This record gives sequence, C-alpha cells and structure tokens, in this order.
Amino acid sequence: MSARAFDPAWLDRSALLLVDMNRSHLDHSIGHLLVAKADADRIIERAVRLRDAWAASGRPVIFVRTHHRYDPVRGETVDNKSPFWMAQHGAVVPGLNKPRKTLAIEGAAVTEIVAPLAPRPGEHTVFKHRYSPFDNTDLELLLRNLEVKTLVICGVNTNNCVLCSCFEAFNRDYRVVVTRDVCASMNGPDYHDAALKLIEAALGWVIDSDEIVAAFRPASAA
Repeated sequence: MSARAFDPAWLDRSALLLVDMNRSHLDHSIGHLLVAKADADRIIERAVRLRDAWAASGRPVIFVRTHHRYDPVRGETVDNKSPFWMAQHGAVVPGLNKPRKTLAIEGAAVTEIVAPLAPRPGEHTVFKHRYSPFDNTDLELLLRNLEVKTLVICGVNTNNCVLCSCFEAFNRDYRVVVTRDVCASMNGPDYHDAALKLIEAALGWVIDSDEIVAAFRPASAA
C-alpha cells in the first residue's frame, strides 16, 4: 500500500531546510564539487521561488552549511577524520571525473550560500561537519523551540547530505517531505534518482516544489 498523498495541512508546523546550497556545489565560477550547470541553474531558480513563498508565509527557513576547521601547522582539517572520507581524497569522484580535495574550510568563499539565496534577517543557519545536519549541531534544539513537526528538505547532494538529513529526521519522528526539483547530485542523475526512490520508499514524501508554492497561494489566486 502506498503512503497517502501529501497534505498541505502538514505545513502548519513546518520548516524549510535548505541543505548545502553553497558555492562549492552550485557556483560554476568558483566551485569544485559541482552539480551540472543546468541542474545548478534549475535548483537556484526554483529554490528562490520556494524560499520566497515560504518566507512570505511566516514559516521558518533554515540553511545548513558545511565547513571544516583547518590547522595550518598540521596542514590538515581537524574535525573530519572519517576513514572513508580521508581515503576519498585524491580519488576520482564518481560522476565528476576529478579528484576530491578539501576546499570547504571555515571562512572560504566556496562555503557561502549562493548569492540569490543569501540568508535574510530572521532566517537561521546551522553549520555541520558531516553529512548529517543533526550530528553535533544545535538543529534539533532549534526545531524543538520552533515547534516544528514537518521538515521540507531540499538541496545538494541528493544521495549524500539530503538523504542523510531525511534518515536523521525520520529517526527523530519528523514528517519528511523532499522537493525533487530543488535537489541534484554532483555524482549525476542516476545517484539523484536512486536517492529519491529510497526516500519515497522508506522515509517520506517526494513532491515538486510547485505543490508547496500552490499551498501558500491565496484561495482567490488559485
């Protein structure tokens, strides 16, 4: 039996979680771990529309950003020692055909949110050091204080940080909704599609951002 359809009433106690909408993934003038240019353009355009409608509704907007601390004496990052993450350095990234390297250092330009989505006063930012936006961050405290029950999640990469965000939110009993058209993967469309299939099968609802925007539209304008 399939899950029941998305219900706009779920948005009453919801937050928009924008995951890694940073220049490293989306800005082709500076980025390294980039999604395809067409995907970047689509994500930015649709995320701007979604964020504007969301913010106008008065609901909380939360940006999740990734950066790592760098020790110039040691010549290495000091807060990400996952063995597999370290082993990936120098290896070719699937779908990118170039080696992974650490450029997302605290304060680096590539860690900034792309300009069209720059956070506004009253919006929130959470910094993470792993795929999970909950691991060793204050996101759960923030969501609890905002009395959030539903998370609408979008961003990059679908199969890494977005997927992990969905697992972590599901495990904490948040209702998970993902906007498929505001996500992409640097590893390519096959990874993106596989992640969405997994989310839809086991974690939450996968919808188009148009459904969210339409839910906020006044009845007279429908």
